[in-house]
Amino acid sequence: MREELAVTLLHHLRAWRMRAIERIELSSALWSVREREIHVKPLARVAAVRPGLPGHIPGFYSQLSHFPRGNDGKIELILPIAELPKAPLLDLHITVDQEPVYRIPLDEGARLEAAYIEYLALRAGINVADFDADLADLLSAIFFLPASQYGYIWKKYNQLSVDPRQWRHPMLRRLKRRDPLKMFLGAFLHFDVKDHIFNEWSEVSSKIREYVIQETMEDYRNGAENPLIALPQMSREMERLGRGALDEAQCTHRLNALYSLLRDAHVRKNHTETEEALSGAEAATELLSTYANFGNRWTAFAHCWVPVDKPFIITVKEKRSIYFQHAWHKNFKSARFFPTAEHFGKTAWASITFADAETNHMSIQTTDTSVRLHDCQALDELGIPTEKPFKKGEKIDGELDEESKTAERYLRNDSTPSRRKRIWIKCDLRLNRTASLFLYLAMAITAFGTSLLIWRATEGKPTDTEALHGLTAKDAAVVLIPVAFVASLLISKESSTLTMRLRKLRQSILLIELFILLGTAFFLYVFHAIYAKP
Repeated sequence: MREELAVTLLHHLRAWRMRAIERIELSSALWSVREREIHVKPLARVAAVRPGLPGHIPGFYSQLSHFPRGNDGKIELILPIAELPKAPLLDLHITVDQEPVYRIPLDEGARLEAAYIEYLALRAGINVADFDADLADLLSAIFFLPASQYGYIWKKYNQLSVDPRQWRHPMLRRLKRRDPLKMFLGAFLHFDVKDHIFNEWSEVSSKIREYVIQETMEDYRNGAENPLIALPQMSREMERLGRGALDEAQCTHRLNALYSLLRDAHVRKNHTETEEALSGAEAATELLSTYANFGNRWTAFAHCWVPVDKPFIITVKEKRSIYFQHAWHKNFKSARFFPTAEHFGKTAWASITFADAETNHMSIQTTDTSVRLHDCQALDELGIPTEKPFKKGEKIDGELDEESKTAERYLRNDSTPSRRKRIWIKCDLRLNRTASLFLYLAMAITAFGTSLLIWRATEGKPTDTEALHGLTAKDAAVVLIPVAFVASLLISKESSTLTMRLRKLRQSILLIELFILLGTAFFLYVFHAIYAKP
């Protein structure tokens, strides 16, 4: 019963969540600190909402009545807490009603997510007679999937390493036609995958992939996009539960069942002739979107005691890795003609869940005073800007209540029912103007000093017997002494790793200029272009 109620609550998040407030602090070049508050309505009030009114959850009153209340008026539930990416997380803390809670294991959460897919299939009117334990096993493995093992093999055979000794792997793949995916399955499945079976699986997987890339960005580690990489996890889970060993026929049956489910959902998605068909189309659209996004995200569920007659607050605190990857440009193209910040690695990407409450509030800020937010832009899962330009200097913000952009903070608030569930915020970062100007001046002065040193050394002309050709040591000192102040910019301690990342390019240029200047001075001195009186 708790699992069924958890699935119901997962589908009707806006009905029982009043508002969600998320604060993101870009504190370093590695991690962002996130704090999320979810204000929950009294569950008794949610259960009392009449059918046809906003906030009504079908069957919620009868489901809630089956749970006994404690002496303090609380009941024990499995609550969906937050949707998190399958990326490194640190210091994850969850509290419900000011009390720490027990987060259920990832495999149990994956089974609840698979049950939610079945729930959506029923609402879409899809025949779920084949939605037995076999398909649930595959979905659970896909949603649980830790892709680090396949990611290592994929990179090994697809990317050139800095170490030349590793170059043989991409060459062997091309010469011997070795497929990293087939090698991965051969290493972690307990049976040999024949070529014709692997080709059959790959054909089904490519059909599934076509549905997924319509909903989210491409990612070779996404088990929803490439369900073959989830087969070893499914095999391990079946052995752990004592359900026997996995074989080729079982894998083929599960893959075909998954493809049939997504194909039927895609067909239902386009049927909107009647009101009943329209409701089924909405559920089918939700099924496709949810399946695609559960491949690269996971939902945190928690066992907790919650009050029934009063509101409470859920808090989630975490540290999450920041994305600064150049590969994102293929999916998230900039609207600018020449996106300098993206190419120089000064663009931070933040993934936001933005439609899991009646109103969503989000803020992004930097904790380093040397860093400012140059510009922030919201994009959907496919990399399309959520507010497209209408005329020059104007925007249509039909899906947005409020947006504020300053150098210190970006704010975004929305309560529009049709807003996107998940968005990406592209944050272009810059140094503050004073520090940036100081670095540019140092670069210009160092370049000018080098050119002046060369010009004075080559243009000197003797006028009498005591005249000096070129530079004197005093002249060279006048040019070289400011180098000490320039060098201090290179060895000074930065306030954060984020500042170091933003200064890296200009500091590298300044360092090169400094060595060119010193090398020029030594060269001129060796060849007597700089003359010192005895």
